[in-house]
Amino acid sequence: MQYVPLGKISDHISRFGLGCMRLPQRTMEDGKKEIDDDAAITLIRTAIDEGVNYLDTAYAYGRSEEVVGKALRDGYRQRVILATKLPLSEKTKSKSDLQSILDEELIRLQTDYIDVYHLHNLHKGSWRIAQECGALEFLREQKEKGTIRHPGFSLHERPDHLYELLDAFPWELVMMQYNYLDKYNQIGQEGLRYIAARGIPVVAMEPLHGGLLAQDVPQGVIDAFGDFHPEMNQVEKAFMWLYNQPEVSVILSGSSSMEQLQESLGIFAKARTGILSEDDEKIYDRARAIWGEKVKVPCTACQYCLPCPAGVNIPEVFRLYNEIARDANRSQRWLYGAILINSGEDATKCVMCRQCEPQCPQSIAIADRLKDAHSELQPRTGSM
Repeated sequence: MQYVPLGKISDHISRFGLGCMRLPQRTMEDGKKEIDDDAAITLIRTAIDEGVNYLDTAYAYGRSEEVVGKALRDGYRQRVILATKLPLSEKTKSKSDLQSILDEELIRLQTDYIDVYHLHNLHKGSWRIAQECGALEFLREQKEKGTIRHPGFSLHERPDHLYELLDAFPWELVMMQYNYLDKYNQIGQEGLRYIAARGIPVVAMEPLHGGLLAQDVPQGVIDAFGDFHPEMNQVEKAFMWLYNQPEVSVILSGSSSMEQLQESLGIFAKARTGILSEDDEKIYDRARAIWGEKVKVPCTACQYCLPCPAGVNIPEVFRLYNEIARDANRSQRWLYGAILINSGEDATKCVMCRQCEPQCPQSIAIADRLKDAHSELQPRTGSM
């Protein structure tokens, strides 16, 4: 494992950080899926035993905090920098509301302090709420008490909003979506370099863009890489672009199986900065351009849009829509009809309430794009 400094937080942090949003799952008797506690605890502890010392979870990740808390028993808590997040919504109206959430998180995580405490997805709407409910003062107070040690925020926004946030508070960490596909999206390279110039470390999330850069990669993208490191698969090439960036301290990636974890551990054993040449970067530029033609909706399957009050399985609709646009070797129209339409989870069930849209980190006009997806995916005569 490779280690780097992380600002005021640590002088020895693993470049690979384990994201705990997509932990191993099991299927219940009713067909629903939930976290498999035993498998998840084994996975988390294996990561720590192999040198990973940065864990990230959130209040909004279902039972994730609870399971992480179980995994960090027996001395594991003292071996990691633990990060979690404070959600801001119309329900958080005062510092007492924030205190209730933090108290619950401490119980879930079975700890009396949190190393890194992020304001979660601090877009313009949640930033307004943060100011109205006294969130910045709350962070200061909790840091003085020692309940949280390092305040930060996560963000999926344009650089202009980032600049306002950085001027408003002495943040000690920023968490941003970044990968070779998103070099110029959201905060992007411009924002990344600005954060670094302010002396604030960065954790990069969604390094595979929700798995998109690893699964069903279009042939055009594969061809764009040509003979560039033929021994590497698409996952390693995506990670390589990120760990080449000196401004990125920790690359946060989830593992939903032990196989995925072992693959990431192997990749990050070789992580170095400054290993890509200008010609190498041009290869990634070509791959990015091809992806831009193939991705209809920039959904990362984070599931923040769920549950939909009308029952639409929004991430699955968009997954099939993106797959058919990439000419993936699957029967997307058949799957849409046989699974989503038959179960009442298809795009036609959308009632245009748009409750999901403020929750989307990618700022997708979900209701409108569901119409587009249905138009393309609805079963046609003779489709398979």
